[in-house]
Amino acid sequence: MSEIDRLSEQHILESEAHLRHIDELMNRTQQVGATSGLASDLQSRLEELRSLRDAAAQALEALRQQPKTQDATQVKGTLQTIGNEMEKVLTAVLGTVGR
Repeated sequence: MSEIDRLSEQHILESEAHLRHIDELMNRTQQVGATSGLASDLQSRLEELRSLRDAAAQALEALRQQPKTQDATQVKGTLQTIGNEMEKVLTAVLGTVGR
């Protein structure tokens, strides 16, 4: 396996881990929101993030189907950004529940 192939595979595996983390955060946010309700701005942000997550998941699936020499860095960066935003939304949701 070439160095490029190895790095591409590593990016894909890291992106899959980010996607699982995002899914866990989304599930947790939905559970909290189901019991206490979400403010409309948080609900709309969550829907926006869900759309971004779905697009990133499709891009990741496309990368899996391509030769490993294709660039996986963009999907990895997108998933990291979505994960960071999900953490902010979850923090906001949990902050409003505790009040």
